[in-house]
Amino acid sequence: MEMGFRQVTNSQRPLETIEDFQGLKIRLQPNEVHLDTFRAIGASPVSMDISEVYSALQQGVVDGQEQPYSLTNTHRLDEVQSYFSDTKHFYDFIVVLINRNVFNNLSDTQQKNVHEAMSKAVAWQREKAGQENEAARQTLIERGMQFTEIGDKTRSQLRKATQGVVEDLREEVGAELVDQVLEESGS
Repeated sequence: MEMGFRQVTNSQRPLETIEDFQGLKIRLQPNEVHLDTFRAIGASPVSMDISEVYSALQQGVVDGQEQPYSLTNTHRLDEVQSYFSDTKHFYDFIVVLINRNVFNNLSDTQQKNVHEAMSKAVAWQREKAGQENEAARQTLIERGMQFTEIGDKTRSQLRKATQGVVEDLREEVGAELVDQVLEESGS
């Protein structure tokens, strides 16, 4: 399942070029790959729990944050942010798990039913998440946030600047997995 692409909002300026990221204090979830990615593009990432984000933005502790449009909308961050962009820097997915022993003890028919039900649920959820994200993007614009589309040149520069993070990840989790993700995402 998915929550969609993560996007950057900020209170300082539109993000049109890689230079626009320089020095921005951006709240990120506590994840070293995420933090390293934003360091690589010249931002100043700050690891912070989501419960602290609104007040940190309001008080200027951080300039911006990143998450899918739907969550930016839900948390009403448009009240303390002026700009947002389609950075699409990370893709949020939701993993569905089942205990292997429990699943293996189900009959063949029950296992088939679980697979079919999950396939339907995943398809429904992904479609719904896409609709909600697009509606949230429109709502944020209607509430007065300035939307900036990231161009191909800037997106290419961002990828190039973060290539070292990708290489480090190849070593940490394995090249095969990283290459598969890159292939699936069209990167």
